[in-house]
Amino acid sequence: MRVVLDTNVLVSALIFPGGETELVYRQALDERVQLITSRALLAELGSVLESKFGWGPSQVEEAVGQLVRIAFLVEPTARINEISIDDADNRVLEAAAEGGSAAIVSGDRHLLELESWCAIPVQTPPDFLRSFGDPS
Repeated sequence: MRVVLDTNVLVSALIFPGGETELVYRQALDERVQLITSRALLAELGSVLESKFGWGPSQVEEAVGQLVRIAFLVEPTARINEISIDDADNRVLEAAAEGGSAAIVSGDRHLLELESWCAIPVQTPPDFLRSFGDPS
């Protein structure tokens, strides 16, 4: 199963371990799901970790490097403008479309308001764990 994890899910998993976001991320680490990402999403993750959480370059590089190792990296060919209020959310949709994702996992209200996009469900981490199966 291919899944896009929004930046807020990844940040939460990395900054606040032990919760549902970590359980979702752990499924990718354990190869129970195939994580889909893009350069734009990786750049956003690095920027958020550095600017909002004070991570140094080596910490950011380690976190992003881990994602590069475990994820399927896509280069979206189509530009999507579904969410006008926050253009960065469109990068999540682009990665999902390009990577043939079966789900988008997010805590972002703009994405969650879609509920489903192009037949791809947009779920919170708890909803994803309920539908996919909580490994704990």
